[in-house]
Amino acid sequence: MESLDRPGGQSASWVEYTSPAGRAYYYNPATKKTTWEKPDELKSEQERLSVWKEYAKDGRAYWYNTETKKSTWTRPAELGDPASKPPAVAQAGPPVVRPSSPVPEQPRRAVPVAVERMPRREYRTQEEAEAAFLALLATHGVGSTWTWEQALREIVSDSDYRALKTLAERKDAFHKYTGKLREKEREEARVRAQQQREKFFDMMRELPISEVTRFRKVRCLAAEHPAFVEAGKDGERLFDEFMDLFIRDTRDRRRAAHDEGMRVLAAHLAGLKISAKWSDVKGELLDRFSHLLMPALKTETPPLDTPYMYGAPVDPECGLSLIDFMDAYDRAITDAERREAEGRQKEKDGVLRIQSQYRNAFRQLLEEHRAQITPASTWTQFFPLIKTDHRYIDLLGQPGSSPLELFWDHVELLEEDVYRERKRLESAMRDAGFRVHVDTAREEVKSFAAEFYHVPDYFDYIYEQLLMKARHKKEEEDERILRQHRRMLDDLRYALYDLVPRISADATWDEEKSRVERLPEFRALDDEPAARLVFDRVVERERESRKSARSRDADAHKRSRSPSTGPPDSRAARRRMSTDNGMPANDHDSELEEGEMVL
Repeated sequence: MESLDRPGGQSASWVEYTSPAGRAYYYNPATKKTTWEKPDELKSEQERLSVWKEYAKDGRAYWYNTETKKSTWTRPAELGDPASKPPAVAQAGPPVVRPSSPVPEQPRRAVPVAVERMPRREYRTQEEAEAAFLALLATHGVGSTWTWEQALREIVSDSDYRALKTLAERKDAFHKYTGKLREKEREEARVRAQQQREKFFDMMRELPISEVTRFRKVRCLAAEHPAFVEAGKDGERLFDEFMDLFIRDTRDRRRAAHDEGMRVLAAHLAGLKISAKWSDVKGELLDRFSHLLMPALKTETPPLDTPYMYGAPVDPECGLSLIDFMDAYDRAITDAERREAEGRQKEKDGVLRIQSQYRNAFRQLLEEHRAQITPASTWTQFFPLIKTDHRYIDLLGQPGSSPLELFWDHVELLEEDVYRERKRLESAMRDAGFRVHVDTAREEVKSFAAEFYHVPDYFDYIYEQLLMKARHKKEEEDERILRQHRRMLDDLRYALYDLVPRISADATWDEEKSRVERLPEFRALDDEPAARLVFDRVVERERESRKSARSRDADAHKRSRSPSTGPPDSRAARRRMSTDNGMPANDHDSELEEGEMVL
């Protein structure tokens, strides 16, 4: 190995080597630099000025245009023919030292450099570097099931292994490559499966099968068929898929024929009357629409249990059965009944509509006589006003509300209006402090009401209700005062009975007046005439009590002088004992007036 001096006195020794893949790279022992690109010292003037850069892939040279970003395997014409020009080393200055190999057929021996020191091709963009790494994986035949360790053993010695700078970028590119490869393999497998499925289905269409055919029969019929042999273990699965489609198509075809036949029968029976019988309609339907029957019902051959064979010209069950004819008849009868019911309902609705019109007309008649109707009006008062009106005569005899009921409904509505207006007026009267008494004049109340709202036509009835409420309130107040006066009289009477000493039967008002006036019950009553009447009543009761006591004593004295075998009268004994003690008996206890009590 020799070092060559460039012109100008600067020393630069570049040595050209070839990698195991056949790609040339350059090494400078002085600077310890390795590069894939040809150094400028070794380039000719034309190569240095050209936009084309020379690279190598798998030992094959290609050229890249830095301006158009295009690559080509053909040497550009502007670089000239390398065979007609002197070597680039002569143009660049010092010759390149190329180690010779004793065996030309073998690859040139590379300098033993560690993997980290392998020359790395510089790429302008990350996309170019990633594309070069992906091409490296494809070149070494990396499969979709390979692991990163397996791929690393194959590509680590390749120069493009270092196209991506970091290990993470290489692994990401590897996984992206294997992912795309697996997706491609899946797509290819799907295409193969689809082709295999189509071939198997074509084979099934050629076999004499029916809806009830089983896989074992197909295995006997098509054991040597190429499509069956190619299907292998998937044959039974493909058979099931084909039978599902075959049965679905058969049923769809039968359903379509059934629906079309039912539509034809429904159109024919659209005008069927409700009185039509099945025995009369059956013969006509079978004669006219026999072509809609199932072929199996038209003849005894083939029998009813003969299945439909694939590709057969006639499906024995494609059509209508007798049950379908009866079902069409039932639907037609149901529609006829529905139409008749709708007609009756429509007629009934028309009658109800006329009756409703009569009632509305009579209500309008009531509104026209609104001024003559009051909450106190009666039918006998209102009847002479409308007895000749046609709206009243038309409503007579009609079902529903009668004229009398409508009249009372109108009166009730009027009473509700009166009630609302009265409540409204009473609220205004409470706010203004205005009160209606039994002697309040009508004009006074009407003038007050006119200040708040429009006075209705039936104001007189409202005024009468207000007067009725005032009278009732006055009566309640008078009754309350009377009850209070009676209670005060009773209180005074009881107080007179309880005076000590008691009021004697010979007492007079003038004698006892001073004692009576000191009683709080007398001061609360504040009515001397009424108090004197109570006093007189008490004195009268005392006289009656004394007289009764004397009469009882005389009777008791007579009984005591006559012989007696029984025990003495305990009641008379007690009375005598009370008399002996100087305390007269209270005979008035059993003869008190209603409402009186003795304390």
